[in-house]
Amino acid sequence: MGTTLPKRLKQNRFRAILGITLPEVVIAGAVLALFIVGAVSTMAQINRWAVAARYRTLAMALVQQRVDQILTTPWSVLSTTPTILTAGTTTETKLPLDNDPYNNEAGLSSAFTNLDVQVIDTRTTTITSISAHMVSAVVTVSYTYRGHSYTVSMNTLRTTDDF
Repeated sequence: MGTTLPKRLKQNRFRAILGITLPEVVIAGAVLALFIVGAVSTMAQINRWAVAARYRTLAMALVQQRVDQILTTPWSVLSTTPTILTAGTTTETKLPLDNDPYNNEAGLSSAFTNLDVQVIDTRTTTITSISAHMVSAVVTVSYTYRGHSYTVSMNTLRTTDDF
C-alpha cells in the first residue's frame, strides 16, 4: 500500500491553502494604495490643464472681442477716424478673466462658485496708422495663473468702409 500522512499534517496543509497570509494582504493593500494615489494625482493634473485651457480660451475671447470692435466700427473716407481706431496704445487693467455674472443667479450658484482663483489680466490695444485710410491693430491679453505668465495676441488690418 502507499504511505499516508498522519491526520494532523493533512489538516495543516489544507489550512495553509485556504488562508490568506498577512504579507499577502499588506502587499495587496500597497498595490491598491499606489493605484489610488496615481489615479488621484493624474486627475488633479488633468484638472489643472483644463483650468489653464479655460483661462486661455477666456483670454482669447477678450482679444477677439476687441478685434471685432476694431473691424466693425463704421469708418467712412469722408468722416474722421473713429476713436477706437486712433493711433496709439490703450491699456485696460484689472479685467477679471473668470468673472461670470450668471453664476450669482438663483439656481446657478453652488458651494463651488467662489472657489475659483481670481485671475486678473491686462488688455493692451496698439493701433498703428499705415496710411490715411488704413490702420494696423495688435491686441494682447496678459495674465498670470499659478505663478506662470501667459500672453494671447492677435493682429489685424483695417481700412475704411468705402474707397
